[in-house]
Amino acid sequence: MASYEELFSIGERFEAFVGHGLPAEVAAVQTVQDKLAEPDAIGVATRQRLQAVQGRYHLLVAGEMWCPDCQINVTVMDYLQRAHSNIDLAIITKGRAEDDLLERLELDRVPIPLVAVLDADFQLVGRFVERPQEVIAGGEAMKPDYRAGQYLESTLRDLLSIFEAAEGRKAG
Repeated sequence: MASYEELFSIGERFEAFVGHGLPAEVAAVQTVQDKLAEPDAIGVATRQRLQAVQGRYHLLVAGEMWCPDCQINVTVMDYLQRAHSNIDLAIITKGRAEDDLLERLELDRVPIPLVAVLDADFQLVGRFVERPQEVIAGGEAMKPDYRAGQYLESTLRDLLSIFEAAEGRKAG
């Protein structure tokens, strides 16, 4: 079984990942990028939380370009790594995750995107699974708005909470 660091080193960068998509899938990613570029896309409080991140984090993402949740959330993670120099990401396939992460993360299947949030030493500090918690809690009724890109900031907040919890453990 490959280590998290080994998996991260063979993972693709975001641009290569998007390059595997069909035109409609690439267009969906572009739509999310356009929404994230809007001045009010990310609230002031979330931007402040992002700038306050002290540690270094690696997002090891299991994803596929055909997956609408990946098109949305992996694009948000790309935004995150562009916004903060101590955060980076690498994307592996769902099949690779089934081989190397399923047992380690104690899962019976690999929902995508599945993100192992790793610290500077490639130790697991948290995970993001498929959709932001706010959308999961809201159920099917939220799905149309989620798919329309209205919960991009929720993905950021979930990841920031993982970083903050990890930093709290180090400080405590």
